[in-house]
Amino acid sequence: MSFEKPRGRNALWPALALLLLALIAVGDWLTVRTQRLYVDEDSTVARQEGTVWQHFGIRGHQVMPEIITDDGARFVFPVTTSTPHRLVFSAHPDADAEYQIVWHGDGKSKQLTARKISGAFAENISVPTSQGDLEFIVHGHIAWFDLRLTRAFFLWPVYLGGSLLLALALKKSQPSPPLRAAIGNGLTCIVTTFLFLALIEGTLRRFALKLPAKVLAARHGFGFVPPDPRWIESSRYQTRLRPNLRTTCAWEHGDTIRMGFIPPEISGSEKHRYPFRTDAEGFRNPSIRAQIDVAALGDSFTDAMTLAVEESWPARLEQITGKKVQNYGVSSFGPQQEFYVLEDFALAHRPREVVIAFFAGNDLFDAERFEQWQRSGDKPGEETTGWRLQKTYRRHQTSYFETMARLALPQAWQSRLAAASPPVAARKDSLFDRGMFNLPVAGNFRFALMPAYVQKLASSRAELERSRGWELTRTTFLRMRETCARASARFTIMFIPSKAEAYWPLIERSLGPEKLQRAIDFSCLYNHMPLRAATIHANRLAQNDLVREFAAQQNISFLDLTPALEQNAAAGRAVYFPDDAHWNAAGHALAAEELAKFLSLTP
Repeated sequence: MSFEKPRGRNALWPALALLLLALIAVGDWLTVRTQRLYVDEDSTVARQEGTVWQHFGIRGHQVMPEIITDDGARFVFPVTTSTPHRLVFSAHPDADAEYQIVWHGDGKSKQLTARKISGAFAENISVPTSQGDLEFIVHGHIAWFDLRLTRAFFLWPVYLGGSLLLALALKKSQPSPPLRAAIGNGLTCIVTTFLFLALIEGTLRRFALKLPAKVLAARHGFGFVPPDPRWIESSRYQTRLRPNLRTTCAWEHGDTIRMGFIPPEISGSEKHRYPFRTDAEGFRNPSIRAQIDVAALGDSFTDAMTLAVEESWPARLEQITGKKVQNYGVSSFGPQQEFYVLEDFALAHRPREVVIAFFAGNDLFDAERFEQWQRSGDKPGEETTGWRLQKTYRRHQTSYFETMARLALPQAWQSRLAAASPPVAARKDSLFDRGMFNLPVAGNFRFALMPAYVQKLASSRAELERSRGWELTRTTFLRMRETCARASARFTIMFIPSKAEAYWPLIERSLGPEKLQRAIDFSCLYNHMPLRAATIHANRLAQNDLVREFAAQQNISFLDLTPALEQNAAAGRAVYFPDDAHWNAAGHALAAEELAKFLSLTP
């Protein structure tokens, strides 16, 4: 008697092996690791030459990591790779430019690429598998977009060949009809599931702008910039606030945290929430008034988007003096846009006083940026600044589907996942800790500075006078003076120092030379442009003097708020938010009091 071997018993192992191989291949593809290269964190400072600085610009709805280089620049990244990697980026020149990328490793040098470009060019270059240096040599002005290393090692020939062999083994095993149907159904289910997930991912990406704010906020580390319905595009102003807004503004962390200069855990957090409204002209006023006494022009220090509008200096000025003060400030505006506001809106309401709040931190830069936008749009390095993106990530982390799935988890599980992230290394220092000052004044005076504004303090009088920004600002101020004179209104420049400038005397007194230099070095990390404390000490008031002397020569009223703000800081009274570059309510109140006295409007 003979027994027939059950059909299909040998078909089970190739079917399971095929399924396992497919899962391994998908998992391998999803876990491909990418590392962004930031010149302020990863490059070798000692081997850097020329102008090289890191920027995070907002282009459309995306934050773009950019490295801006000028003619004769050279920078180097130490790199260690254990598997094949690709160097990926796109180069955007101002005009004709050249670059070389050279690999130095194992005592040898190898040129990876050398190109002459006149327009945007995308690169995808193989990098040797070893420890070495990537050297970039630049001739001309080039912006390097999203410079990153991505693992190129994907065993697709092995996965494809293994799948074919297992498919042949499965066919040769002649599975029984029920087993064949079960295997077919299983494979169909797997393929259908992957296609369905891919369809969901594609749909989420297609309609990303319409996803809930919670989902978009969860993708902050990947630089997605959701549309802000408060703003509208303008052919004259670039962007401006939408008229007749009735909404709410809420924020927790200040701009030094949002932009990645200091970690949130060393600052603490304070939640702010308040109504946000605009009048029919698109400014933060309860209503439009036919006739006003004071027109307040400026940027974010005037519109006070970080506060309830009744705490802004224009509103406080009205409370102090009883005069009708209209707020015409708009965040991110520079001098030219503020002049347009004067022409288009303010003068129609016949003010007797026109005050422009000039912010020393970025108004000269904003003047240059707006001129560039008028000519040809935003130039790399001159866009609105975004925030530092997640530096290292796996491919699956970029998926919208994963973001949605993670948010669907119970809150306790989400907290555990967040807690599993590696903590920022702590550095014990009673006075300065990773960008946060802790000064023993009136208890514990805690604050952080915006690195760009610290570096601005080192600009000499001669450098400021030669700048295109000052030329544009000076010309605009003269136009404002003449326009106000024709309308029988007094024109006043109110000088607003950055937090770095107002707090610097206190910092110098509180920190010894070593800790002071370390604080300066921290502020210079993001573009590797080293500064010395003596340079800042010598030039801190250069812009104040420049604008003051100009105003005196042109018979323009001038109020410098720096001394009053310095005095408050010296007493440990915060006039700026701890983790933000803008005034808090006390800063706005102080500005209103000083301006009321200066204009002799106090009742």
